Amino acid sequence: MGRPRKEWPQREIGILVRMRRAGHTWKQIGDRLGKQRNTCRRFWIEVLGYPATRVRPGNRHQEVIT
Repeated sequence: MGRPRKEWPQREIGILVRMRRAGHTWKQIGDRLGKQRNTCRRFWIEVLGYPATRVRPGNRHQEVIT
């Protein structure tokens, strides 16, 4: 059994969602929020319930990974 998940402020959740939908990488999002990229990715998938996506460098197009 692990530790309970820390609560994220609404402001940080909004930044995460806006940046990811705009096509930013997990590294860019993590740097902006001051968190590790994997923390942001796990929150996106496990808490917010969004699908895992991959950003293609250059054109910022996202594709769903199944």
